[in-house]
Amino acid sequence: MRALFQINLFLILLLSCLHANAQYYKTLPKGVRLLNTRYIKSNISSSFNRSKSESPYQYEIQADTQQLESINNQTLNDALEVLQEYPEAYDKFTLGTHKLDANADVNVEVLGFAYGISSQVTAYVGIPIYQAHVKLNYSRPQDSTQQEVAQILQSEYGDNWAQTVGNILEKIYQIDQAAIQSTLVNHYGYQELGDWNGTGLGDIELGFMYNFKETKTYGLKSTIGFIAPTGYTDDPDLIQDIGFGDGQWDIFFEFGSGIRVADNTYFNIWSRYTYQMETTKELRVPYDEDIFISSEKTTFREKLGNQIELNLNLGHALNDWFTLTPELNFNFTEAATYSSDHHEANDILAMNTESYSQNFKIAANFSSIELFQKNSFLLPAQLNLSYQTMLTGKNTPKVDLLEIDFRLFF
Repeated sequence: MRALFQINLFLILLLSCLHANAQYYKTLPKGVRLLNTRYIKSNISSSFNRSKSESPYQYEIQADTQQLESINNQTLNDALEVLQEYPEAYDKFTLGTHKLDANADVNVEVLGFAYGISSQVTAYVGIPIYQAHVKLNYSRPQDSTQQEVAQILQSEYGDNWAQTVGNILEKIYQIDQAAIQSTLVNHYGYQELGDWNGTGLGDIELGFMYNFKETKTYGLKSTIGFIAPTGYTDDPDLIQDIGFGDGQWDIFFEFGSGIRVADNTYFNIWSRYTYQMETTKELRVPYDEDIFISSEKTTFREKLGNQIELNLNLGHALNDWFTLTPELNFNFTEAATYSSDHHEANDILAMNTESYSQNFKIAANFSSIELFQKNSFLLPAQLNLSYQTMLTGKNTPKVDLLEIDFRLFF
């Protein structure tokens, strides 16, 4: 589902296995292995729109005569045909406003493994496993205009005509969630509305880190890798689901540096560029940029926008085992492109796909590595606790993250 819950989860960007070190450029010593498990918890109930304003995830259906005429329902068609003979009543006629509100709880467990191929090169893999629960709420904030239409018919055409037409309209005034459900399933071909639960694999990331420069005061590191499309993607027949992956191969290159600015304090900066390869997807054919419901599906060539990510943090070690690190993250995604025989739909799908987000993260790192090297602790390990909040964004879900990360070196 694309429009009600346009959540292109960027949790996959958190997979890189070794960024918790105070020095960004550090890699594993030759022959050392790292086993990493990371738990990420988030709740998503709003997004930043194209004007960078935060708004809840919701969709309203204004059931006026224009909308009702487009629904292939015999009872509706018969009633509207009768009502057309009474223009003033016809213009006032509506079945009210029907609203869908959505929010999602998304938990991700990332299993990571890294190996020091040499003192400068480390290979790693990150495997995310998603658990998502989407809650979909139906409400009717505005009732039908039954009384107004009845008064118009009575004053203009008399009690008998009002009663006759009113009896016909009474059959459709009680349209509610069940009727909308029936229309979505029978006419548009969607699966039933309701809460949605999903568990499954996300997109797997594999990369190689190269520490090609290290001195007492600074270091440089580059990373190259790819992200495989192993995750569940949006189902065009489901309105309320969430994709765990984007459905296409990604290739990325990352470069960064760490600089010692004071005793036990390092400033790190790194950037990643991700190229997203084109793929083929079956999607709904949109009729209008503001209406996501469609009865037609077709195959599109989809090229998601390439991504540029910039990270800056300042890691300060308070002692041998505790480091505090505030961090800023900037993420920009270019507009997507679509190609099919439906040229207008191509443009509609590409609208508002260029996105931007700015995030703040604070992390606490507990490490026994130095204590282990001093023979003061049994095992070399790290425990990282962090919280990340989105400060602002454009065309992106508002995602705040709680994270627990454990790393064991052996």
